Amino acid sequence: MTAAPTTHRHGRTPMDQHAALSLMAAVLTGVPRLPGVRCLGRGDLFDPAATGEAPEAAADRHNQAVGLCQHCPALDPCAAWVDSLKPSRRPGGVVAGRVRGPRPPGRPPATPPHANDHTQGKTAS
Repeated sequence: MTAAPTTHRHGRTPMDQHAALSLMAAVLTGVPRLPGVRCLGRGDLFDPAATGEAPEAAADRHNQAVGLCQHCPALDPCAAWVDSLKPSRRPGGVVAGRVRGPRPPGRPPATPPHANDHTQGKTAS
């Protein structure tokens, strides 16, 4: 007798181990190896502010994280990596010594706000 596959409460079947590893590999593709990072095992300090977290508590965590980044041997390659990402793909929280706020919901604008400003760069006559 074969047991019926279990489903999660959302009606989806759980991911098998091979699929989970493939997904993880796809997510991590392009993430550089950064030996000696000071953030390893300290994700709690670097995470974005949690829903309901006091702003002062998040700022204290982030200040500690920035302090770790400032003395991290991988700061420059970490900053180069995060700067190479599209803005919509950059993680929130503290990355490369910079505090990044949460991304606003929705798609980013197709053009920067100043792109339609035809007066930029022109001098008065």
